[in-house]
Amino acid sequence: MSDPDPQQSMEALASPRVRAQLDEDLSPRRLALRRIAAANRLLIEDMVGTQVDPGDLDAVADELEALGERFRHDRPRSTYEGMAEAAMAGGAIEAFFDHSPLIGLANPLAPPIRIEMGEELVTGRVTFGAVYEGPPGCVHGGFVAAAFDEVLGTAQTYSGAPGMTARLKVDYRSPTPLHVPLVIEGRFTRREGRKIFTEGRILDGDTVTAEAEGLFVTIDPTKFRELAEGFDRRIAGDQADDA
Repeated sequence: MSDPDPQQSMEALASPRVRAQLDEDLSPRRLALRRIAAANRLLIEDMVGTQVDPGDLDAVADELEALGERFRHDRPRSTYEGMAEAAMAGGAIEAFFDHSPLIGLANPLAPPIRIEMGEELVTGRVTFGAVYEGPPGCVHGGFVAAAFDEVLGTAQTYSGAPGMTARLKVDYRSPTPLHVPLVIEGRFTRREGRKIFTEGRILDGDTVTAEAEGLFVTIDPTKFRELAEGFDRRIAGDQADDA
């Protein structure tokens, strides 16, 4: 069997990450979800350092709890639903990436990282706010690792047969600061059978704050569908137990 064409793979699997962060041809639903996520992101950031008195905080909590009820009409479903089918049929899967906890513009947990793709280099641009703090004034090491996983996960698509993370090794060179524009670089280095090797680094200006090596393993695309179906079965089982 011949190896997949890397250029075809990049267009089919990696480009949606980039296209997903554009504001072109978005449905009203995606636009609204992005607005909600952006507002939530600001709220979370402001809440971390707020000096509002307890009485006002209780009032805000009441409002948020009431607002949250409007989103609980349907049981949760995996955001992978439909992704495998769309990818195999050549359909659009950009909306899936809106939900990513690292790059998703419709996910308030995402910083978000902005992804750019060159001929050989993936570049992520991000500014981490106070909600990602570990050491004083610095990004928590777990979020540094997660950022690498996202950027290297994009870089591995240059292999022509992208897969899932098998190992991520991070070397923390110096503190990664909050509230500073950072650059995250990722490269595909080689492929050995199902194994895909990548490397990357985080830059604060000219200072390298962390370096990483990532190993990914190619899997059958239908695996994503199986994972989503397993998630739905667990949710259905939990709801049956609560009934």
